Amino acid sequence: MTSADDLGLPLLSEGKVRRLYRLPDQTGRLLMVATDRISAYDHILSPDIPDKGKVLTGISLWWFDQLSDVVENHLVSTDVPDAVAGRAMIVEELDMFPVECVVRGYLTGSGLAEYQKSRSVCGIKLPEGLKDGSRLPQPIFTPATKAEYGEHDENIDFETLTGIVGAEAADRLRRLSLAIYVRAEQIARERGIVLADTKVEFGRRPDGTVVLGDEVLTPDSSRFWDARDWHPGGKNPSFDKQFVRDWLTFASGWDPRSGEEPPELPANVVTATRNRYLEAWSMLTGIADPLSGEHAGQDARAGRTVDDVASGAEPQSVPEPAPGHVSGPAAVPEEASEPVVASEQEPASIIEEPSAAPAQPDRIGAMARVVVDVMPKPEILDPQGKAITGALGRLGHDGLTVRQGKRFEITGEDVADRLDEIRAIAEGMLANTVIESYDVRVED
Repeated sequence: MTSADDLGLPLLSEGKVRRLYRLPDQTGRLLMVATDRISAYDHILSPDIPDKGKVLTGISLWWFDQLSDVVENHLVSTDVPDAVAGRAMIVEELDMFPVECVVRGYLTGSGLAEYQKSRSVCGIKLPEGLKDGSRLPQPIFTPATKAEYGEHDENIDFETLTGIVGAEAADRLRRLSLAIYVRAEQIARERGIVLADTKVEFGRRPDGTVVLGDEVLTPDSSRFWDARDWHPGGKNPSFDKQFVRDWLTFASGWDPRSGEEPPELPANVVTATRNRYLEAWSMLTGIADPLSGEHAGQDARAGRTVDDVASGAEPQSVPEPAPGHVSGPAAVPEEASEPVVASEQEPASIIEEPSAAPAQPDRIGAMARVVVDVMPKPEILDPQGKAITGALGRLGHDGLTVRQGKRFEITGEDVADRLDEIRAIAEGMLANTVIESYDVRVED
């Protein structure tokens, strides 16, 4: 791994895995380098995991693209020095919030330990009878303090978070974190991965805009389980560093409470960990060998969702991509690209929309209909609308701004008298109220 002296840049800070360098010729820009180091139990372990820094960087770049319409991020460029190519990116220098924003869709880890004591996590009450690996009724936002190296992160409730960052910022962090998880959980499920939980970090630009920073949705910051093997109450094989934690806990003979340094990782653990990280990258992106960029379409397991596993359904076949096909966002069905939530506070589990009924054009014109218009909230990026606005300007239509939304037409018996029911449908199925607003009206 290249050292600070080798790069010839001033080292701003160094964490367990990442190094931040100042770029003297680029004001407000930093070089963020992901090393191959791996940590567990607040210790940096030895030896490194080969190519781990490239995996973390590659996965983060892929997710930044997937989430670009949900939240802005700090990425500026991947035009980095050759010595750190593939494992580094140029990012904005942000005023980072001193907290970690954790979202849990499944119960495990420290959340499980807290639940077993109090039937709650970070002050959020949960139902009785949940097990290790149980899917929660809806994702929950469980922030934590950001500890210094050698110290432990501490789960906190929303009230404590508000005291640290202020009420407005706390609400913004919760909304964005939940929106990120809902979108990512659905994308991962389409690819045969259970996103059990994840940690994201945010910062502010000088103008106050809240921006996604650090890495996002990697095996270091998330728990990824194989959907084929997921079952509550049992051991869920993972594509993250839980494999290393398990070796340290159950096979190494080392006691994390001993105060002694952990033992060196054996070669087979290093190799298996590297393979797990690479498999997560491959399953998410549909690239057979992400380090070389070789595309091979999605593995058949991508058709096997968490719901399929829970019901015992057999995997769906996934057709081979057509020539020239590039896996990635286009591999996700269009209806999966919009998260569905139950309220502005916390998204519910993803709800599959029912198939549309056959069109009946001869009747629609003769009866009242209810129209639901769904639009992105003003603070949410709208890349489609922005692209159209730019195209209009190039065609000479100056002074026009486009925001792209969705229109739903609902017809049926006494539909005009069922507006409260339709508002509930819009709230629960048609709009993601974390990032979208909706309007319900009757049309003749």
